[in-house]
Amino acid sequence: MDREGTTVFWRDGRLLAVDADLCAHELFAMDDDRAIIGRVLLLSEGRVSVSLDSEILVFRTPMGPLAEGPWPCGEANLQGNPVLH
Repeated sequence: MDREGTTVFWRDGRLLAVDADLCAHELFAMDDDRAIIGRVLLLSEGRVSVSLDSEILVFRTPMGPLAEGPWPCGEANLQGNPVLH
């Protein structure tokens, strides 16, 4: 999740971004929706890295800087996961 409330995630073979107004934007799609997604990382300049099966893919997105606080897991550990609070 970025500071503007946009979240990016993988669903049914598609990389999606949902903004704070709940508008969905498809960023990437593939025919095979069985691909196993690993981690999604927000990098600098709106780039998003996705581990997909045995590959690492990097996409340009409209994402801004990472949000502060535990929800985007900015602390990069289980203590930053909101379900543990």
